[in-house]
Parts: sequence; structure tokens; C-alpha cells
Amino acid sequence: MTRILFVAGVLALLAACNDHTIKVCDITQSDCQRDIYYADLHLRGDGYDPFAGIPPIRTISEDQYRQELQADAAKAAAEAAAQNQPPPPPWAGQALVLLGLLPSTGDTQGESIDNQVQNVAAYYSNETKDVTVVAHPELNTDPASNMETLAHELVHALQDREINLNIASNQSTDEYFTSKALIEGDATFYGLLFRYEIPPPAGKQFIYPNPLAYLAAMRDGMMSDQGSDDFASLGPPYFAVPWLVYPLGGFWYATRWTEGGNSAVRHSYASAPKRSLDYLLGPDVTAPASASISCYPAVPIAFTSSGNAYAVDSLGAAFFFGYLMGWKVPAADSLSSAKLWRYDLLFYYYNQSTQKTAVVWRIELGSPLADSVLATLNTPTGPRVVQTGTTLMITASDDPTLLTTWNPGITCPAQ
Repeated sequence: MTRILFVAGVLALLAACNDHTIKVCDITQSDCQRDIYYADLHLRGDGYDPFAGIPPIRTISEDQYRQELQADAAKAAAEAAAQNQPPPPPWAGQALVLLGLLPSTGDTQGESIDNQVQNVAAYYSNETKDVTVVAHPELNTDPASNMETLAHELVHALQDREINLNIASNQSTDEYFTSKALIEGDATFYGLLFRYEIPPPAGKQFIYPNPLAYLAAMRDGMMSDQGSDDFASLGPPYFAVPWLVYPLGGFWYATRWTEGGNSAVRHSYASAPKRSLDYLLGPDVTAPASASISCYPAVPIAFTSSGNAYAVDSLGAAFFFGYLMGWKVPAADSLSSAKLWRYDLLFYYYNQSTQKTAVVWRIELGSPLADSVLATLNTPTGPRVVQTGTTLMITASDDPTLLTTWNPGITCPAQ
């Protein structure tokens, strides 16, 4: 599991609201690690130590982390080659580029590694059962933030004894985001409670009165288009959206803890959201019914020799929000529009002979998007966006002539 630096950087705004019992310490020291671990147990209401001591903890540099990520990528490629698996198809990343979710650098793996090295402060591995702290220079002068980060990751170690942290690989993008928000939200919330136990630096005044208020501010900041820690600061939309699991999931848990304490948090796993939409709507909003999409769009004429779509995925409301933000729809309009999401499917097409990609993103909405949003989306350089009733069809291709003749249609089959 991972931890975004944004959290550690703004936790100094927390309010002192109870007696602090944890002293600031160096997380590279075993006694400090032990104190943080047992503080987590206490805050979560655990009456026993499932590890009979803390799980293994290691600290590495940014360069070491980058080398490990590169080695993991090379190992995965070598294993795929040994099994005669083809390389990732070119349309996989190109479709995201065409939608504006990724930049047109042609190196999505490199972008992902850079993003992780920049933003991950620590992570727990449910494979090796240990915690790794990534030492970032900007965190070295803030030991309290380091402690909060370690507390967060140690919660993952405790989770791993209670639930399965392995997320199914056959989930849609939306389902994966929702599962991550459940896991990371739990750790974010209890990491935040831990930070409340540390006294603020001398002369500092904390301003947020409770975890709910803090997480609301964190969510609003990360989903805004203003300030230095806004959505754009998290990277390209496809990489920025996954970082929202921390404030969205954390706020969801904080609401339940405020209403019923640790017991409400533990029982909430059984009633957890199934869609990212539910996190966007908030924990006390009745979730609307899902829509459905029962057919494939018409295959582009230039791609008919390739058959049907190569892959189908549901990106969900959170990635629809990211798409809107990427095309400069104002943050408030992006969020209100994303809340209209009811269901979506993303269809990829690839022409083997011309090596061209086409993509259709069909989104079913609760009500039509505002005309102002549509006007912002329809740019000379962006995808073609057509709204028919409550169906939104977003089409794009790197074949410059395709969009002039291709009409995917919204009926089944297309007319």
C-alpha cells in the first residue's frame, strides 16, 4: 500500500483536541517503531497483539525505491517474455493518451515510476509482510509526519491479519479504485488519529477541530483547481485520480467513527461502497441505482478487419471527474458532473495494418451535462463529445480522418 506526501505535508494543520501521549521520535529507531505500533493497536481498540511484536520495517532512499520499481518492471517483462506473452498492446496506453488522461510521452511505465517515486512516502507489502519507508529529503525535518506515515503503513499490517489485501486482478478500474479507497481510507483515518496524539511544535496553532473537518479539507484541496496542492499537482489525470482514495476513503471512515467509534468502523467493511460514485456522493447520501450498457458501439469501418473491441473497462465516476479536470472543466462543475455518473464502458479498437487506435467511452448519466460543460469539453484538440439525452459518447482516434466518418451510435445495434 502507498501513502501520498500531501497528507504528511498538511497534517500540521490538525487541531489539538485531547491529551497527547506520544513523544516525537526517530522512526528508524526500534523503540520509536514499537511505540507507534502499539499506539495503533490502542487507537483501533485491539485487545491483543497479532504480531507478538512489530512487523519488519526497512527504510530506503528515493534512488533505491526507483531502482526497485525498475527492477520489478524488468522482472515482469522478463517473465512475460519467458512465457511467450506478447508485450502490452499499443492501444492500451494510446487510448488513455487520446482521452487526455495521460500525456503523449509514449512512456506510461516511466511516468508511473516517476509518479510513485515522487509521491509515495511509505508502503506495506502484503507479499513480503514488511513495511518500507521511502526517505524523502523534504520529510527529514518533520519527524512527526514521518511517524504519522509509519502509523498509516502499520495499520495495513494489522489489516492484513483481518482481511485479504490482495485485490482481485479481474476487477474493473472503478471496482479497483473502490477497493483501494476502502483499504487506504482505513489506514488514512487511523494514521490521522495517531497524529492527534503527538503534541504540536512549540508556538504552532492547529486549526482543524476533528478528523472529519481535516479530511474534508484534504478532499476539497486535492479535488480543486486552486492552490499548490490541487488536483493538477498530483500528476496527469490517470495517475492523479488514484491518490483520491486517501481523502475519500478516510472521510467515509471518519464519518462512521464519529457516529459509532471503532465498532462502526469495523462493521462498515460489510457495507462498503461498491462504486467510486458512492465516495464522491458522501457517506450519508443515498446511492442512485446503476444504469447498464447492453451493447458494443459500431466498429469503425477502417477497423472492421480487426473485429470487435479489444478490451472493455468501466472507469467509474472518479476517473470521469479526472477526465473533466484534465480538459479544464472548473472543479465545481467537474465534481457535480461526475456525480451524475451511473455507469460507463470504455471500448478500445486497434487497426493492425495501420497501427492506429480508436476509443469510445460511453457514459450513462442521471441527467444531461450542462451546456457549459459540453462547450468546455469540445475543443479542437480533444476527443469528440456528443450527448444524446442522458448518454454521453466520447470518441477519439489517432487516425485523423476517422472521426469524420465514424458514428458509434447509442442504439443497439447502431443505426
